[in-house]
Amino acid sequence: MLIFFFMNFIVILIVFIIARYLFHSFSGRIDYLISLFIVFLSLITGTLLLLGIMGKLYLWNVIGLDILILCLFYAIIKIPKLEPKKHTFPEIASFKQELLNSKVSVLCLSVIFSFLVVKLAINLFNPPFGWDSIGYHFSFAVEWLKQGNLNTPIVVLDDPCPPYYPINGSLFYLWLIFPFKSAYLADLGQFPFFIIAALSVYGISRKIGLSRNLSFYGSALFMLIPNFFKQLQIGYVDIMVASLFLVCVNFLLVLQNNFSLQNVLIYSLSLGLLIGTKTLALPYSLLLIVPFMAIWLKNNNKIRTGFIFTLCILVFGGFSYLRNFIETGNPIYPLGLKLFDLHIFRGVIDKSSFTSRFISYDHSLGKILFHEGLGAQALLLVLPAIFLALPIAFIKRKKSLNFNFIYFLLLPILFYLIYRYIIPLANTRFLYALLGLGIVLAFYILQTLRANKILLSSLVIVCVFASISELAKRQELVTSIILSTVTFFILLNFKKFKFFEHKKILPILVVLMVIGGLFWSELYYKKNEFKRYYIMRKYSGFWPDAAKAWDWLNANTNGNNIAFVGRAVPFPLYGSSFKNNVYYVSVNKVQPAKLHYFKDSWYEWGIGFEGLLKSVEQENNYRGNADYNVWLENLLMTNTDYLFIYALQQTKNTIFPIEDNWAKLHTDRFNLLFSNDIVHIYRIMVK
Repeated sequence: MLIFFFMNFIVILIVFIIARYLFHSFSGRIDYLISLFIVFLSLITGTLLLLGIMGKLYLWNVIGLDILILCLFYAIIKIPKLEPKKHTFPEIASFKQELLNSKVSVLCLSVIFSFLVVKLAINLFNPPFGWDSIGYHFSFAVEWLKQGNLNTPIVVLDDPCPPYYPINGSLFYLWLIFPFKSAYLADLGQFPFFIIAALSVYGISRKIGLSRNLSFYGSALFMLIPNFFKQLQIGYVDIMVASLFLVCVNFLLVLQNNFSLQNVLIYSLSLGLLIGTKTLALPYSLLLIVPFMAIWLKNNNKIRTGFIFTLCILVFGGFSYLRNFIETGNPIYPLGLKLFDLHIFRGVIDKSSFTSRFISYDHSLGKILFHEGLGAQALLLVLPAIFLALPIAFIKRKKSLNFNFIYFLLLPILFYLIYRYIIPLANTRFLYALLGLGIVLAFYILQTLRANKILLSSLVIVCVFASISELAKRQELVTSIILSTVTFFILLNFKKFKFFEHKKILPILVVLMVIGGLFWSELYYKKNEFKRYYIMRKYSGFWPDAAKAWDWLNANTNGNNIAFVGRAVPFPLYGSSFKNNVYYVSVNKVQPAKLHYFKDSWYEWGIGFEGLLKSVEQENNYRGNADYNVWLENLLMTNTDYLFIYALQQTKNTIFPIEDNWAKLHTDRFNLLFSNDIVHIYRIMVK
């Protein structure tokens, strides 16, 4: 824990020096806070990328490099004796009083605070629950921690794309994993992005002329969209993507009036980080580049700002695409890209393999509005606003319209068209940024039409109460509601509590309580990590038999080499403090197996998962030409101690991979130590 505080303290000091001495004034506190976070994130991403490329990605190297950067910036401000810049924001105190005087605002604050506290507490005391996180986000980070580089292992018997995905999200998870050697805080990795996304919605609202109260309502209702809020409990990257997209939109609005190097830098860093976080962000980023180019062409100083823009995109967004291009000749590998039947980039998977998993109903409006946890906000605010914002703006404010604002009003529609016709997956989590923009437009319409306060308050209250029932379940829901009620009455009677008058003591007490809670929860986490997988099986949805196998393996191994196959969930096999080495052992002569090592390979599947399982076993693919003797030789060559075999996922009957049959037939080599319906664990005996 102390290492965590120390390494973050160093980076925060660097950010403070940059903001205090090098940044000029900001348009408001929101832009200031967002900028601090973007610089903080850029420093983390940049240092981890640099050390990873050098093959020196180890904890103390990271800390040493950050200290070196701190010394460098300290020298920069001391040698020419730079004077600190003053950033004052006098409106904050009055706005805080406005919020506390409004019962609707207090309701929003109480629900957000209470449900957040309970959600975060559950994550702090429990191991990670997300499929993608324990499948590759966290697993990749652990491999980088162990190997000191950015090499990504193959994902077996599942979607084979993740090893070629952009890695900024996993790098941030690595930052949180490094000091603890566990996923203790990593599972909360999206929390700061959740806050930044909300701040961006507020900032965007203010820049298009919304009042502070309406801007706050929009930000609060965005946070309370159930699908968006609940992703806090899993280590995915969709909140990160939405947050960075909204930050870019916020700073595009800033750049319209103040095209400074500082604002171009923050915008460019945000866009680079966005592109480097998820492949699906590439088409979305085009929506951000077009208006930037329109603003850029109208301004002077094109060379310096153009250089900053290009450099930030390449450094913070280009690594994975460049590596893919060097290794495969295709920056978006393994997906191929064709234009009018002409191969632009050759891949090993076609878009149709992903679209075949979905039917037309998955994109239907009824499903999105009523079965995806988007709350009343989607139906009452987002949907009407997307279609009505531009017509109402033409009618009411035709004279003040310009290209940039019209483009902003059309942005949610353009965003949806990319989601519907370019993105090959019908996952509603890819629409988070659209929902944020849609809520902004909804309150823009309400303000333009001068909606009365009763209507506004009623809309907000309906959305809040409609969301509550979907934000949590069972004991979590009951606890959150009780805490919300208590918080609501405390905030309403804020002035009556003399305790809150101690403005200096109160923040110190809060900080001490948070730090004490973190120390205690980390101790609990380490002691109960693997037991909690099974205890929380109903909450997580993980298979109870797999949770039992993870606990057994952790109790019976200590720094062993473990080969796994079956379901693509390697993370729990590393054990406590990542004591074990975990990897896939090839069934053919290509060891280690990587998708691009297999020439002339091609993968395709339909709506059923069994099609993928058959595809990977084709002759030219990574599980083709399976041979027991070759596989055994690979196991012995890698000094493998244990073989962990999952049953295959999403099959009608329980089916184990071919390795299980081989192990059963050769009892002289494989000793079955643990067995249940979906997991078999063998000890490999060396003759």
